[in-house]
Amino acid sequence: MNTEKSPGLSPETSIDRLLAGREILLAACSKSMPRDFPQQLCALVDEYFRARVREAVSEGLLSSYEDLCIVAVGGYGRGHLAPFSDIDVLILTDQTPLEDLEDLASFLFHPLWDLKFDVGHGVRTVEQNIELARSDFKVLASLLDLRFISGRDELFQLISKEFRAKVLPGAGDEFCRILWENRSKTGKGMDSVVLEPDLKNGWGTLRDVQFIRWCADIKGDYFPLNENDLTDLCRDEALLMQARSAVHLLRKRKQDKLIIEILPDTASLCGVKGYDPAKRGNDLLTSIHQAMVRVRSMGDALYRESFDADSRCFIDHRGIAGLKAGLEVFGIKSRTGAPLTREARRAVSGINSANDISLTRSLKIIIDIFKGEYGWRASVEMLDSGVFKSFLPEFSKVSELVPYDGYHQYPPGRHSLLTVHKCCDIFRNEFSEGGKCISAADFDALLLGAFFHDIGKGKRNHSERGADIADEILSRTDFPARFKEDVVFLVREHLLLIRSSRSIDLSSVEALQKIAEKVGSLRRLRMLFILSMADSMATGPRVWNSWSESLLREIYAGLELVLTDESFAEIVSGEQLGETMNRIRECAVDLIDPELVESMISCMPERYLLVEDPDEIVLHMHQVLEFNRAYELDMVRKPSGKGGLGLSLVRVFETEDEKRIKLVITARDQNFLFAAQSGVLALHSVNILSAEVFSWADGTAVNIFIVEAPAENCPADIWGRVERSIMYALTGRLALDYRLHKKRNSLLAKSVPSRVPTRISVDNESSAECSLIEVITQDRSGLLYDMAAFFARMNINLRMARISTTGQSVFDVFHVEGPEGGRIEDHIHLRELVSALEYTLTGNS
Repeated sequence: MNTEKSPGLSPETSIDRLLAGREILLAACSKSMPRDFPQQLCALVDEYFRARVREAVSEGLLSSYEDLCIVAVGGYGRGHLAPFSDIDVLILTDQTPLEDLEDLASFLFHPLWDLKFDVGHGVRTVEQNIELARSDFKVLASLLDLRFISGRDELFQLISKEFRAKVLPGAGDEFCRILWENRSKTGKGMDSVVLEPDLKNGWGTLRDVQFIRWCADIKGDYFPLNENDLTDLCRDEALLMQARSAVHLLRKRKQDKLIIEILPDTASLCGVKGYDPAKRGNDLLTSIHQAMVRVRSMGDALYRESFDADSRCFIDHRGIAGLKAGLEVFGIKSRTGAPLTREARRAVSGINSANDISLTRSLKIIIDIFKGEYGWRASVEMLDSGVFKSFLPEFSKVSELVPYDGYHQYPPGRHSLLTVHKCCDIFRNEFSEGGKCISAADFDALLLGAFFHDIGKGKRNHSERGADIADEILSRTDFPARFKEDVVFLVREHLLLIRSSRSIDLSSVEALQKIAEKVGSLRRLRMLFILSMADSMATGPRVWNSWSESLLREIYAGLELVLTDESFAEIVSGEQLGETMNRIRECAVDLIDPELVESMISCMPERYLLVEDPDEIVLHMHQVLEFNRAYELDMVRKPSGKGGLGLSLVRVFETEDEKRIKLVITARDQNFLFAAQSGVLALHSVNILSAEVFSWADGTAVNIFIVEAPAENCPADIWGRVERSIMYALTGRLALDYRLHKKRNSLLAKSVPSRVPTRISVDNESSAECSLIEVITQDRSGLLYDMAAFFARMNINLRMARISTTGQSVFDVFHVEGPEGGRIEDHIHLRELVSALEYTLTGNS
């Protein structure tokens, strides 16, 4: 029997020892990720290389251990390896030519590649490394993290000595300057303490830790950091590395972004205890954010006070003994932009009492800080240093909460400060002068309202709860009564315009009047509009875009008319209809027969005439005539009873926003029509933003969709395909339920765990003609089709749909009529409708 052990297969070889060790280490992480996991994995890889070199000598690939030196660089050189980190290795040798080492390199690295390790390596002499380091900062950075693994120690000592003697004195300071400029670009004009941080390259994360250590290594000390700072730095680095390792393990690949979906599981692996997943995730992310803030602050201080001190003015720590002095320091920062020294930062962080200044005075100083040229930077540093805790614990308590909504980019504290910053920008650009100007006192109330607007976060109905908290805080101040009332109003109603713009019929004077009653005055409308814009901008691009801006500006314009012109309602209901009809007649002259124009106008619903522009109505009329000709021809060509079935005409019109287009689809009005249209658009990956459903008196349906413009790589004949697919869906040749099910479950579909609970409400107050059904639920492909098909089955007439998708959440509002027309006011019917719709949404997900 042959007992010779094949290399690479014996459990005694370096390869199998590495594989077995990695499996044992990963198995130990099934419930908790050890803090020293990166070091343990590094030790396993180190031992592999040492053993592999011995095997290379025994197999004759190397004549002696003295032929070369293997050193670790990069993260591996720092002793930190996450489960799927790159392993960067440098082979030092004084042999030439280097091609003679190719077989050895294959022997060392191919087994690692087979085990799915990402390995980067270089084979160079000491002289080549030194020469490259002088001109290539990437090589310089790698040599800063050199760590000896195996082989000839003299080569390692030589390159270390040569590097520090010949490279760092000439290139070290310039290297640090380039690093500083690059890191300053990360989050320029904004900080990046985001809800889904990049744990490696993000603001204040592992890359910043490396920056601190590299700069300290080059200059020879850590000034102005003290022993406590360095203790924090080591602890924060360990936390970030542990979290990064946990993310790798959960995602089963190299991923450094901590996304919300895996936050609770990441927290569990990092040892955060608790039965509530949301709280576990919140606790971990709060710790990570605090670590990021500390790391970034240390990096800023070390570079500014060591490498850039001669070109800067600093705010020193002398005289900072209480809140009053601390606020004065941030007032200086907001006016000048000058950084605090490290000692000053420690001093303001130690403020824990507000006994030396009244709450009224404190809030007035904060408002002035907000208005400063560098108010954003100053307010964020106030948050990071913990100053708010000394006099506004209510704000500090919610500042680090994690909103699991899929569209907020920042925790409430940073989001609120960014909202304040955006309020300042909007005020200066649009409301600081001219007819729209708001007073200085109103601007102050606006900024304080923006600061407090999310102070009620953490529980349901945060607007109402926040208003109560703001009211209690202001009750301890000496501000005028109107000022306090304005601030509380802004907190309570900060979502009013945003939600209303996405739900009500903006052409309805009655709906606008009801909102105007809540607002009360043009002065408050302007304040609320600025806050609504700023809040949306600060939330992020999943909420703020040209479409949401256009809706917000449209409702503002309508409310402005209602609040300034008492005859507005009469003008709209009377004169505007007549003006619109006359304008249609003028536009249609020489284009459409006058008698036909009158006939078509008489068939148009009143809301259609109020909503659509006369010029566009004439284009729709041409489309209707084109459809009628196609319908009549189809009736002739096809057998009796089958002509015209499912026929529709799709036309595309540009909008002011090049990213969005208007689809006008004409057809014969019939059951399931809107559902088929929305389902076909979803099947073709056309994202619907809003929909208007118009039924003319002659049986013509003119449905208008605002959609995102298709991608450049979509088929050139996409709208022809949509047209045919609508026909197939209406004639039973295309099974939309089945096709959308396949699309949702395809390999290309993004898999997103459901985290948005379904909530459905009915509003019978905002409109006299329709019931408004508001739906908040998890987004998915074909969702609008599911709801439209449900309404068709329930014999509910859909008049308008407003679609709003923010992240993984949708907020859709449907204006519907009951089977007999008008609002659905029977409570039993409404309960049945809501329960069945909820079942449709949760059962088909």
